[in-house]
Amino acid sequence: MNAPADPQDHPDPQRPAAPAATPQPPDAAAEPAAGKEELTDADTETETEHAWDSRRDLYRHSPGIMLGQSARIGGSLVGGDQHGVSGGQVTGDVILGGSKVEYHLGGDTEERSGEIPSAEVEALARHFVHPPAERDGDGPGRGTAPDAGAALAGGATFSAPTGPAARTTPSDPTGPADRVATTDRMAHADGMTTTDGRGADEPWEPGSPFALALASLREHRLAILSGPATTGRRAAALMLLRAAGARSYRALDPALPPGRLVGELREGCGHLVADFATSAERPVHEHHVRALSERLHATGGHLVLVVGPHPVVHGGVTPVAWRAPEPAALLAGHLRNRDLGGRTVAELLELPEVRAVLAHHRPVADTARFAERVAGHARGTVSLAELGAFGHYAAERQVRAWFDSTDHTLHDKAFLIALATFDEAPYPLTAELSDVLYGLLQRIENPGEPARIPVFGTSSAQRVEQALADRYQEPEETEWGPVLQTKVQFRDRLTAITLLREVWTGHPSARPALVAWLRRLADDPRPVVRTRAAATAAVMAEADLPSAMALLIRSWAADRRLRARLAAANALALAHHLGAPHVSRILAEWCTAPDHRLRWTAVRGYALAGDAFPREALAALTEAARAMEARGGPARGWTEERNDLAGSAATLLLAAGQQASAREDWDTAAGLWSALPPLVRGATRDFVLRTTVHACGPTDGPAGTGRPLLLDLFARADPAPGTDGAVLRHALAALWRGVLGDPMCSASGLTTLRQWIRAAADDPGAEAALAELLPLLAVSTEDHRRLAYLLENLRADGEAAPPPVALRLRALLSAPHADPRTPAATSSR
Repeated sequence: MNAPADPQDHPDPQRPAAPAATPQPPDAAAEPAAGKEELTDADTETETEHAWDSRRDLYRHSPGIMLGQSARIGGSLVGGDQHGVSGGQVTGDVILGGSKVEYHLGGDTEERSGEIPSAEVEALARHFVHPPAERDGDGPGRGTAPDAGAALAGGATFSAPTGPAARTTPSDPTGPADRVATTDRMAHADGMTTTDGRGADEPWEPGSPFALALASLREHRLAILSGPATTGRRAAALMLLRAAGARSYRALDPALPPGRLVGELREGCGHLVADFATSAERPVHEHHVRALSERLHATGGHLVLVVGPHPVVHGGVTPVAWRAPEPAALLAGHLRNRDLGGRTVAELLELPEVRAVLAHHRPVADTARFAERVAGHARGTVSLAELGAFGHYAAERQVRAWFDSTDHTLHDKAFLIALATFDEAPYPLTAELSDVLYGLLQRIENPGEPARIPVFGTSSAQRVEQALADRYQEPEETEWGPVLQTKVQFRDRLTAITLLREVWTGHPSARPALVAWLRRLADDPRPVVRTRAAATAAVMAEADLPSAMALLIRSWAADRRLRARLAAANALALAHHLGAPHVSRILAEWCTAPDHRLRWTAVRGYALAGDAFPREALAALTEAARAMEARGGPARGWTEERNDLAGSAATLLLAAGQQASAREDWDTAAGLWSALPPLVRGATRDFVLRTTVHACGPTDGPAGTGRPLLLDLFARADPAPGTDGAVLRHALAALWRGVLGDPMCSASGLTTLRQWIRAAADDPGAEAALAELLPLLAVSTEDHRRLAYLLENLRADGEAAPPPVALRLRALLSAPHADPRTPAATSSR
């Protein structure tokens, strides 16, 4: 006796269906013949998520870097060799994450300050770069850094447009050599200041963070520099002391309470307190500031307190927010005094490998390390491959520092993993699901203790800063329309993928918790959560395919639930984009598997990733259609098998057409579409005609609005005889004639034409395309009569006459000149 159906086995009523305007061909699914696979009622479900919708959601909810090329390079392994940090001096902060505060009880006999050699400060000054003043519209940009040349033209900062896909750069009329020369002149002016720092050749701009902090240092003898730990704020503090006239320098213990700092000040000395922690329990009060200022004036000294991005300072001196210069300007500063083997800084900055590394915001110390490699490449000791791999190496180094750190709790590390999964996603979602992961990890680390999640623990700002990430606002697409959300993104775009690879391959004891967490995410009602679960599984598959397949993707693919199978298809598609091996082989094997659920996953996988190998994908789907007909029809548990095969084929054909249009290279698209008309004969006839009908539905607007993609493909193809575009156009026309002449599909085809004609009323380009397409469909007298009748009687409820666009198209539709008995007229009938 069959078990009752699982409620989760049926489609989610909230799952977005195909647009109402998308015509569906009638399904002639027959009862399974004897000997076919037997399925229980619990295995039966009606699939309603259409292939184009799945592809759209995958691209909408996946992080931008997942579908790019920069994630393919394999970390710090270049050519099979492990490459470490180059030698040389590293400047800027090397502290990663938060600061460590130690409290010592009892007697205090240890030394609480130490000398900083003047030679170290002068060496630092040789390549220090001052950030520019903040311009109107400047802010914490996200995504890529500005163009290298534009960053050098005075060092101005630019805000990136919102959205992962918005990656434009400002233009700069000057040439690279002029820009570098300007930067070099500004940077070398650092050595031209007078003794008291008031020289006419000051390299910093009025109103810049350096100028503001220096003004405070000159007035109060005290400056408070606030900023993230990776912005080179310690180096900036030493340059402030140097510009203020200090010639000897001392570093004070940051664990000293604010009231104890006065007792450590020395006469005529520049003092630095790096990583000074302030909080509500340990604030800097006004009396602390005034006491320090009074003592410094009396002794002729200076003091710079370097604090975090969220200082707690009550009166006296206002903290100055420090930000690092643009990466290109910073790199130029580190290169200007190095041996470059006769090459110029401008030439090196224009290298694609250098530009790729500079496109990701990273700690100042990493840029200093990168300068060593760039200089080494200029001298011939570092290859281009090693140069291009630096970004992945730096991301790996940062990630391993986080996981090795004792300052980061298990709760912090769970948040980092969740942020890597939900990079570029809303912050509340990341925080919510990181707590779920923390509970699962806690069961592994301390199985006897329940997970204690602090309800009001570290603030969101501190958590994001500790993760070296940025918050920003951006609309998030929902089923009700766009909603403004606060999102979070790692500053270094490579961090998310690197972190997921590291936790999967470097910490296998965490795998049971990660697998349980991802399975839970894959069944979440929110599309973005399900897509990110698949994206994370894709990273794991790229790093360790056998384990990811065994623990996640294979079980998803064989699941009764649509959501799980869709997660498997999404994971395989994204894994292929990341460069995982054997994805096409997996899809080919599953496409002919006895289990209909594996076949469904493979068919949907071809829709999502098939445009990367379109000929192979279309051939596999065609063979699957033949095999289905040979079995006697669709499987009992997959009654929509015909439509799903056709929908996936239509999706990859439309995707290939969009790529051809973008490249203006029609060879591949023409070859794919022209292979279909000959298949109208025989067992694949139904598959080809259904594919054509499915390809008519998707549009370039939301909810079925806008121009149909298939009509747009026809309009963009080159009509000149003998071109690939002309071959494509004639193939589309032949397929249309086949649809209109088929008793089972003609109704769907005519419905589509009515919708296209009505949509063309407000789209002159679509009307022009129809004016060229319709005559190609009126080959026979019967075709002409059918189309003329449609145009003459196209009326909506309450309309007395056809719309003007229909009358204009009717006037262009002349009587056919071809004999309907010729092969050209009957080839697709």
